[in-house]
Amino acid sequence: MIRIYICFLLCLFFESSFSQSRRFYDNNDYKKQRHEINFGLGVSSCQTDVGGSQYNDQELSEKFGGTIFRSLYDTDLSSSNFALNAAYVYHYKNRINFRGNLIFSRLSGDDKESPEFYRNNRSLNFRTDILEISSVIEFYLKKPTTGNKFNLKNVKGKKLASKVLASWGVYLFGGVGGFLYNPMAKNNFHYPDVFDNIGFVSDPDKSTYHKLRPLHTEGQGYEEGHSIGDDFNVPGKVFKAGKTYKPVAICIPLGIGVQKAFNQNMGIKAELGIRYTFTDYIDDVSGLYYDKNLLNQYNGNLAATMSGTGSGDAPSSTGEQGTYRYIGYATSYDANGNPIYPNVPDAFLTIDNNDLHGGTNPWYMDKIYTEAGFKRGNPNNNDYYAFLNVSFYKKFSSHGKVYKSIHSRERRRIKASF
Repeated sequence: MIRIYICFLLCLFFESSFSQSRRFYDNNDYKKQRHEINFGLGVSSCQTDVGGSQYNDQELSEKFGGTIFRSLYDTDLSSSNFALNAAYVYHYKNRINFRGNLIFSRLSGDDKESPEFYRNNRSLNFRTDILEISSVIEFYLKKPTTGNKFNLKNVKGKKLASKVLASWGVYLFGGVGGFLYNPMAKNNFHYPDVFDNIGFVSDPDKSTYHKLRPLHTEGQGYEEGHSIGDDFNVPGKVFKAGKTYKPVAICIPLGIGVQKAFNQNMGIKAELGIRYTFTDYIDDVSGLYYDKNLLNQYNGNLAATMSGTGSGDAPSSTGEQGTYRYIGYATSYDANGNPIYPNVPDAFLTIDNNDLHGGTNPWYMDKIYTEAGFKRGNPNNNDYYAFLNVSFYKKFSSHGKVYKSIHSRERRRIKASF
């Protein structure tokens, strides 16, 4: 609520400030040019479960203000991509416009670009093309003006027009939209020689981008094995049997823009817009690692490989490895009183008669951070993406009959000329 109040007070401040500016323009001029088209280009960025900054999940949540500034610190600018946009604008009121957007862009992320151990070891990557259609409302805090060539002055000697050819306009916008997406990824995985990887041979194709949605990489729609939300208190979305996430999702565009008019008909806009989405699968990552043997059985070797289950390849510079040593203790005995150990080949299980951490009959084996049931993504936070665009705009004159009706409802006093 505090943030809402602050935003409201800022809007009032800007509005009151700009309302004091010189007003010699006709407030009905917008009716003469109600139609406008925009074309532009820019860059895109996204915040998903894949890629990101050098900070781990705990640091982002605790050190940087929790959810307030998390996205600012966890954005990987090196993964920025192109964005192309087109729009139609209808000038509804003097300060209110209706706009329809069409945007084509690409989003991407790569764990290998992050120096944070957990992400780098995970080795996930993705890219997806976005086709977005949205409808927004623009509200001007300050309208752009073009001045006049005569630099006229009022009765107090102040210039009516701006000192420069054109002054800037500032506007906010918000609305609703939908977008198509289709995440793809390359096989960047390395599978250590541990018990969980016995008998598994990953797909050898390392150069092709594979479509991830048909692979059900987290076991979406499968009942056996580790289902989403089983462990780590990770709530996940439940899918119907055989189903996975949809290729279309809803987004909420919000942002701010500045506008500079060259003349009454043309100008440029620079706009920063954030899209809050209702999906966590833009990068195909959301819940837990799924049993790769079951994936192999249901969907083939490619699905098992692209899930990343059982992989691990942390860089040596971090001082950590993609595997860790798991220590256990025998808790049951056979008829002769001998301890019973896990049924694991001797090459992967070590029995140590020494007392470790105060336990008896210890054994240990190497395990991985990416085994089935471990956390793969964070379904508590949906994905979002953002655009920074620069657009050229052109206004078109309305029908000639409009001119006659612009001031038709105004009362005028006619002064006699004699």
